[in-house]
Amino acid sequence: MKGNKYTKIIKGTVPVLLSAPHVYSHRRPSLTKSYKWGEKNTDRIVEEICANTGAWGVIQICETSFDPNFHKIKDNPYKSVVTDIVESEKITKFIDIHGLRDEYDYDLGVYYQSKFFNSITLANDVVEALEVGKLKGLNCCIFRFKQDTQEELGEYVASELRVPSVQIEIARYIREDEGLRNAFIENLSDFVRV
Repeated sequence: MKGNKYTKIIKGTVPVLLSAPHVYSHRRPSLTKSYKWGEKNTDRIVEEICANTGAWGVIQICETSFDPNFHKIKDNPYKSVVTDIVESEKITKFIDIHGLRDEYDYDLGVYYQSKFFNSITLANDVVEALEVGKLKGLNCCIFRFKQDTQEELGEYVASELRVPSVQIEIARYIREDEGLRNAFIENLSDFVRV
């Protein structure tokens, strides 16, 4: 399995793929050509869950002039690597890790592709697995991806590759607090191990 200059691949033995596509700044389509800031500690979360479970991982390793989550596959080397791993390693679940913007009043947002029932089930199972122990009482919201021109990785993997997938957006305070971040990692690792 070969990555590219934008990605780090974590080789696994378990057919689950975790992704952190927004570790560094990246450009979203807009008239201003502005960059969106990176999402701190999403790479650490993916690396540690992969180390705990033997799952596969792919992580953004540098600033990009494209959005690894948004742009279509023809203009997106990150999405191409995800496709290669899903197809060659017969991945059965895709979990995309993101940071939640500070303006939201919930702790975790979990997004799924509404036209793919197995992704709905995966979203519910992930939330149930995360809301235990130190994270019991989290305010988790489950959403369908918007029906628009965007093609998030989770949408793409479910729609085009037919693999159950979710995008998890994690509040900054959880990602930056070592105890809470470790609880998140352990809870999601327990889910991946099963």
